Amino acid sequence: MTKAILSLFALMVPLVSAQSLLPSNWDPALAGDIVMQRVVRVTAPQVKGAHDAEFVCVGERAYIVEHDNDVTPGHGAGVAMYCVLTVVNLKTLEVEKMHPMAKAGQAFANITLPDAQVFVPRIIRKDEHTLRTYFCSQPAKEQAVTWYRDFDLRTQTFEASIHKARLKTAAGTFDMEPRHFHADAAALGFKRPGINQGLYIFDSFKEIDGKRYIALNNFPGKQNALAVLHDDFTTFEIIGHYNDPQSQQLSESAVNRLPDGTWMAIVRNDAGNYHFTTSHDGKTWTIAEPKPFVPNGLNSKPTFDKFGGIYYLGWQENTKIQNCNRSVFNVDISRDGKTWQRKYRFESPHSFQYPTFHENEGSLWLTVSQSDHGGSTDRIMFGKLETVGQFEPQTGQKRIAWPAPPPPEPAIMKPGVKLFTDRDYVIEEMPSLVKDLPFHRTSIEKLDVTVTKAGTLFALTPTIRPQAASQEEALQKAGFTKVDAPETQLFPGEINRVSVYRKAVKQGERLQFKKLVLLVFADGVIVQ
Repeated sequence: MTKAILSLFALMVPLVSAQSLLPSNWDPALAGDIVMQRVVRVTAPQVKGAHDAEFVCVGERAYIVEHDNDVTPGHGAGVAMYCVLTVVNLKTLEVEKMHPMAKAGQAFANITLPDAQVFVPRIIRKDEHTLRTYFCSQPAKEQAVTWYRDFDLRTQTFEASIHKARLKTAAGTFDMEPRHFHADAAALGFKRPGINQGLYIFDSFKEIDGKRYIALNNFPGKQNALAVLHDDFTTFEIIGHYNDPQSQQLSESAVNRLPDGTWMAIVRNDAGNYHFTTSHDGKTWTIAEPKPFVPNGLNSKPTFDKFGGIYYLGWQENTKIQNCNRSVFNVDISRDGKTWQRKYRFESPHSFQYPTFHENEGSLWLTVSQSDHGGSTDRIMFGKLETVGQFEPQTGQKRIAWPAPPPPEPAIMKPGVKLFTDRDYVIEEMPSLVKDLPFHRTSIEKLDVTVTKAGTLFALTPTIRPQAASQEEALQKAGFTKVDAPETQLFPGEINRVSVYRKAVKQGERLQFKKLVLLVFADGVIVQ
């Protein structure tokens, strides 16, 4: 090859690599609005809370699994949580049938589940005639167990029995329980304590070179790993853990392999922005860190898929629409996993969170959790994202004009009143001492206020018990004294039974607490 040709080639390469993946004047927010206007609710009418759906498409049907409850918005309803499989016609988008999958205390042909939360369902096509569904049963004081139940595509019915999934680690193969997941990580230097709940099949299944890869996660334990699902569709083998830096709160990841063979994971961070980690072999991972192409992420589920040779990276942005939590979700595209461009920006005062994306016969479909309650999760929506790799015409299309939100109801300690700005939980009961008093409605995740007028502050926090977000120690360090009063069920879930504390506060005093503290005002106290 002559020097002239080499020089010409060198000039051409940057032009090709810099070529935009987007049409000129592409509006990602308008693209998101177009999609949102055609998705439909697939959650049953009686459901109050629904979250975290997954699905597969077979022929002209989508098979969607989700966890629901008929009690309250969100997914904190404890043993009221159950899992279902919903069949949706891809041509009409009508729900053909809803199949109950598993619930607390259910008697199957071979075993009866304990009275425990049934949570985080997943689904994969096992063979021509079978879909395999997975779910986690979480007793309060025992090890959580991941189960599977098969669905027959010919008869459109579930198998009568359920079976335990298995986890293969360096120490052997065990029932899929959090203790074995933790032990495998601890042997490699993981320092956080073991948690008996929270082990979930998280990311969507991805088939790469004939193998089925998946991310595993322990949410409360802040633990993550890449795994491969064996051909028995029962055994999940851990390939490598990625939990560093342990100073962060890393969980809920999405994983894919880049063109050069490098693995990359985007990881939710409850202490701030998303972190990214890479690995050349899937076993040893770099210390995770933020990346400039995701500048302001929120603690929520990410996605990382590849369709038509293009990577799709989905992440929750820390921006609120009409003060709704998790109300902006971006989907960026790339050829190489390094340079990204925005294809979709979903903006909704009904939230847009925990989406999943799958291809079927040249079309991309999605599920997403949405809400009418400021960012909790009421329902699963389903519809078409795009024809793979195509860009829907935007000429003549208009953005959605969302109506102005109603004014917030007063924050008064009464049954049925909303508790937090970023969750839909409402007051079930309250200590008699604080009944009818005003309270400070803020994020469930943290509290940061300064007293502007002195008086008496009451504080409610969960009573100390396993998995409860109790801040008793922090309250006592801040000078609060526990009141001799019965604990009460502030909102659903055993871990949300609260005790009450009291302190005389002075003007200028600053109070900061992590999840979960609720401040109630007496004697005219004011905070900001």
